[in-house]
Amino acid sequence: MTDNLWGRALNEMGYWLRRRWTISEVTEHWDRVEDYDGINQNTYSYWRRFVDGLRLSNIPDGARVLDVCARTGHGTLYFYRHGKIGSAVCADVSPRMGVICRQRLEENGFRNFTWIQLSGYTLPHADGEFDAVLCFETVEHFPEPERLLAELGRVTKRGGTLIVSTPNVLWEPIHALAAILKLHHSEGPHRFIRYRRLRRMIEGAGFAIERAETTVLVAAGPEPLVKLGEWVEKRTKNTLMPWIGLRRMLVCRKL
Repeated sequence: MTDNLWGRALNEMGYWLRRRWTISEVTEHWDRVEDYDGINQNTYSYWRRFVDGLRLSNIPDGARVLDVCARTGHGTLYFYRHGKIGSAVCADVSPRMGVICRQRLEENGFRNFTWIQLSGYTLPHADGEFDAVLCFETVEHFPEPERLLAELGRVTKRGGTLIVSTPNVLWEPIHALAAILKLHHSEGPHRFIRYRRLRRMIEGAGFAIERAETTVLVAAGPEPLVKLGEWVEKRTKNTLMPWIGLRRMLVCRKL
């Protein structure tokens, strides 16, 4: 990959326009991303996925949780610190991210977890094994998201919770531009999913959508700008935000 402005622009256009890709290509991409934590550590929108997921959901304390594409473990750790996780399976396509995830969780005192690599759409777990599934910014990276959600439906117990977050398709150009200008890491192979299709997929996997919000207006920046974004977000939650907000957040119950 050519690391200059023109090369990055071509890469992002290729991701944007590409119709098909493989999970192994997603693996290769995330294994190459070396600045994931460095970039996200101070990125407001990154942490909001965990904050909003916890705020909107009703996961019982001490639950058995599956974190799909756990990346470097921040999501699992966040829910663990809030008492929601008793045991966990962290799954990801990237072995490199898995090394960081395991180290982070162990260093922070959580050891009742296992890490597995995702290389397909079949999980090595029993039907209804998990009380809750975390699926943050993941479905858009899988070539066949319907298959992924169907498998998550299989391993979630009846009455269990699925938290799904994914970017609003209107933010696709902003994500691409941020990667081109090296303001943020590239999303790699992906296809942002239209909201109507996302809801159909979730319901088709056997879930009922109980809560849905579109969150985050200002993704990053100085604190006064972020606070202004929060102010606008709260006052336009049901009017403007569903159209222009960054992230779709859905909390679902397994039927």
